[in-house]
Amino acid sequence: MTAAGDYVRAASPTAFVHDDTTVANIASTSYIPGTPEVGVYFIGPPSGTVRLTIGGGFRDNGGSADRVFLSPELFLENSDGTQVLAPSVTFRGYLSVAQDTEFQYGSRVSMIEGLIPGQLYYLRTDHLATPGTDPDSADIAARDIIVIPMP
Repeated sequence: MTAAGDYVRAASPTAFVHDDTTVANIASTSYIPGTPEVGVYFIGPPSGTVRLTIGGGFRDNGGSADRVFLSPELFLENSDGTQVLAPSVTFRGYLSVAQDTEFQYGSRVSMIEGLIPGQLYYLRTDHLATPGTDPDSADIAARDIIVIPMP
C-alpha cells in the first residue's frame, strides 16, 4: 500500500510467447515440455500475483479418442531452478476434446498468487497425451502463454 508522497513501483510488463510449431504423434503419457520448449521469463510483481493465460491448438488425428493436456510449469529463475508450480490440467491447464479430428483452439485463464516480488520466474508449457484406442495420434498446432502482472 502506498501513501501520499510514496514512490509507486510500476508492474513488470506483460510476458507472452506464441509458437506454431506442429508437434505430431504425441506418445508421452507423462508431462514433457516438447520441442521446441515454449516458455517465458517474468519478474514477480509487487502484488505477488499474475494472471496466466495458457492455450493452443490440438487434435486427435486418428479419431481414436486421444486427448492432449496442456499445462503450465513454473520455476524460480529457469527450467533448472526450483519448481514452484507442477503441471496440472485440473487447475490451470487446457485439454482437447476426444475424437476431434480437426484442430480446436482454446485457452484457460487463472491467477497465480504468492509470488516473490522482484524474483525472476520461468513459466513453460508441458503436455501429455491420453492414449485412446490407437496411441500416438494426437497433435499440437500451437502453444501460447500470456503472463500479466496484477496490481
